[in-house]
Amino acid sequence: MSASSEGFLGRQLLSIRNTIGSVTDPSRLRKLRRREIRILLELGNPAAAGDLCRELVSDNPSWPPGYSMLADLACRSGKWEEGERIFERAAAEHEAAGNIKAAVRLRTGPVYRLAEAREDYEKCLSLSSGDGELISILKIRSGRLSGSNDLSLPDGLQDWLAQHLLMLESAWRGTQQRELLQAALEWSNTEPEWRWRFIVEGMAVWKRDGFDLDGWKKPVRSTVCPILDPRFHREWRNLFNDR
Repeated sequence: MSASSEGFLGRQLLSIRNTIGSVTDPSRLRKLRRREIRILLELGNPAAAGDLCRELVSDNPSWPPGYSMLADLACRSGKWEEGERIFERAAAEHEAAGNIKAAVRLRTGPVYRLAEAREDYEKCLSLSSGDGELISILKIRSGRLSGSNDLSLPDGLQDWLAQHLLMLESAWRGTQQRELLQAALEWSNTEPEWRWRFIVEGMAVWKRDGFDLDGWKKPVRSTVCPILDPRFHREWRNLFNDR
């Protein structure tokens, strides 16, 4: 981080802390605290961010975003199983508050990926039960990883992430392999954990089918950290060194 960026963030942090003392609205106070935590992380102070996040959760024990931030911090520290448990708590709090979509996003996102990284495919299958395009693809993915490819692939999907994971599942079955690299090159830094899985598995498909892997240098090297997946650092070292 440049000195100017660090100085800008430091001024933001000071401004937030000066504002917090006069704020009485709980909702606005939580927003300011969340921003404070993010700035501390950007400044490279995860310990202070963690202390503040734990205090925030203690003061707001039914507030789902607090648990999500706490889970994120656990993962950044390599405490993957703890992070998985806390993400589940965040999903449960969302569900209790009636925000079912938010609960599903967590269960089909970080909770699913962390279970998959542990090779707990039974849990992955349980997380991919229900309705929705993304859930339907995750069910197919979970089946493949557990050794079963008996589900038919859907078509006509509208969800962007589901479309990309469907492309990956199609490639594993022997179609659309050539399209994977272009999709990886066009994928921005949205959904970074899923982007990394797409790259790793896309390369595995190409290697299986005898395609030249040289074109994958760019998406591998353009990957922006942190990638909150316990497989990432090992895979990064292997792929980067191989390229």
